[in-house]
Amino acid sequence: MPRLVDHERRRAELGEVAVRIILREGLAGVTVRGVAAEAGWSTGSLRHYFGNQHELQAYAVQVATDTLRRRVLPRVQRTRTQGSVVERIATIAEEMLPLDAERREEYVLWSAIVEWERRHPPEGGSVSWGDQRALYRQCVAVLCGYESIREPDQATRPHPDARVELWAALLHTFVDGLASQIVNTPGEVSAETAARLLRSLLEAVPRVRPDR
Repeated sequence: MPRLVDHERRRAELGEVAVRIILREGLAGVTVRGVAAEAGWSTGSLRHYFGNQHELQAYAVQVATDTLRRRVLPRVQRTRTQGSVVERIATIAEEMLPLDAERREEYVLWSAIVEWERRHPPEGGSVSWGDQRALYRQCVAVLCGYESIREPDQATRPHPDARVELWAALLHTFVDGLASQIVNTPGEVSAETAARLLRSLLEAVPRVRPDR
């Protein structure tokens, strides 16, 4: 009797292999030959699932995106009750900074996604960028005195208060730049310095009263 093959499971296994390669070599390392060798497959067998390197890398990027959401979302959505509102928001934003081994891995995955989207701009814009902007919009809205945005779809749309949009953009840009400095100039930007700079920016967000 012919052996049944779970093709979806095998694709998932190849996705896990591709993520391992991204973490070690970056997106450039995700080649048909490289993934086949890492998985212990022949290149011919792998081509039954991915016709060329473009298809393979596109799938790897999707797996990386799903991996980031699975790892990061539970941390940013964790209920925080201790400390001031600035401190609580800071601990959320810090989940996006490569301050430890786990978050440095996530930064590598995010960098691979950014590289892919730069080369192949997605229709409708970057999903990873949109996810991050929604997070910062939620953070700034709370800092400004608004109630927390609870509906995910609502967080993806511009806030009615233009000041929230402005500071969400500033926070987004600041965290991205700070993350880059932590990775690229580690001797200049320590975890302690990053934490201090982040809280200084959050303290500067204007407190406003929503119209009622």
